[in-house]
Amino acid sequence: MARRRPARGTGGSARAWRPLLSLVLSAAAIAAGVGAVYNFVVLPLAGAFTGPFEDFAAYSQAAHAVAAGTTPYANFDGGTVVMSGFDYPPFAALVLRPLDLLSSRWQEITWLWLSLAALVGGAVIVARTLLPAVWPRARIGILAALIFAPATYNLWHGQINPVIFLLLAVALSDYVCGHRTRCGVVLGFAAGIKLAPVVLVIVLARRGWWRGVAAAAATGVATLLVAVAALGWPVTHQYLTSVLPVLNRDNGWIYNQTWNGVISRLAEHAVLTSGSPSLWLHLVATALSVGTVAVLLVAVRRGDRSRAERGAEFACGVLAMLLVGSIAWYPVYVHLLIAVAAALGLAHERGLHRRALQGWSAAALIGIGVIGAMVIAVITMASIVDISHGPLWWAFLQACSLPALLAAGLLATTARSLRDPGRAVIPGAVRVL
Repeated sequence: MARRRPARGTGGSARAWRPLLSLVLSAAAIAAGVGAVYNFVVLPLAGAFTGPFEDFAAYSQAAHAVAAGTTPYANFDGGTVVMSGFDYPPFAALVLRPLDLLSSRWQEITWLWLSLAALVGGAVIVARTLLPAVWPRARIGILAALIFAPATYNLWHGQINPVIFLLLAVALSDYVCGHRTRCGVVLGFAAGIKLAPVVLVIVLARRGWWRGVAAAAATGVATLLVAVAALGWPVTHQYLTSVLPVLNRDNGWIYNQTWNGVISRLAEHAVLTSGSPSLWLHLVATALSVGTVAVLLVAVRRGDRSRAERGAEFACGVLAMLLVGSIAWYPVYVHLLIAVAAALGLAHERGLHRRALQGWSAAALIGIGVIGAMVIAVITMASIVDISHGPLWWAFLQACSLPALLAAGLLATTARSLRDPGRAVIPGAVRVL
């Protein structure tokens, strides 16, 4: 009997292209890996690393301060919109303490390698957790980690975001697999280093995972108590009274991609210099944050849901985390990789709102990872000041809000798909409680 040709539109042509696409993806992942090894392993060992790595200085100073028995916030300066010095919770300083055992050069190299490992490891975990099993997930994860601009920005500048990204990736895996207590512990530990992951506890509460909520709360409190015991109450008091209030003020700097940053730029408030508090700005930004949390609550629900749906719930929490705080600089958007992978996995499994999910994912990757990177590469502080004196200043500021607006669009689209009553379109899709 003659073999029937696949009908047009049934996927025959796609299957024919699959080997070539797989080959291209493999080549791209290998090329990105070779480039990463050269830039972040070979050059640092040769003393020729070209990254400014300026943000790591605050971590090194904090580690030295803890070792010397002094406050890690001695060099904190909130006098500018970008601020400087160590501004994380006291527990984060304890986590960094072992760095002081190394020389300055090996502190930087060790931190760079740890960040690279955390970034790639986290991306692979995210890809393997959220993307369809028939996709080359590991290669996609490696490539995304090494070419997505907000991710690699952290490596060049020495920021702590890859560590938080890895912790959220582990928490995501636990959430999808139903490990409630462990998921809560990981989120509590992440919040002890950087406060933003507290938002994700809302996801656990909405699903009725009270054991996970209790684990997150207990772990968070434990990080606080450990910091007080190791560093003394005055250090924690200094953080709560002198550092945290500065972090929570209005900030319209172009790198700030929260609702507060978007609204502050609309009003041209606290963009180049710190401005006085504005009640109406706080009210508008707070209203948008409350609305974002409401969308999150609508997206997450109790009961029977598949892996892809569970992953999308967690991703909605990540997107809310990016938007509702006072500050989320551009490199914090490394966490967007979780949201994009979840949206693509959801589109593949359910088929509902597929084009919208894929479209917003592509827009986020291009708008934030490509256009944003191009702007950062060419713009300088001097050019920003020049623009501020011209007629295009306000329009320029609104264009700088593109990452936050794309994140909001992806959140709304993912939440809408999750609320659609349609069932999974792939036969045998695994559903978990």
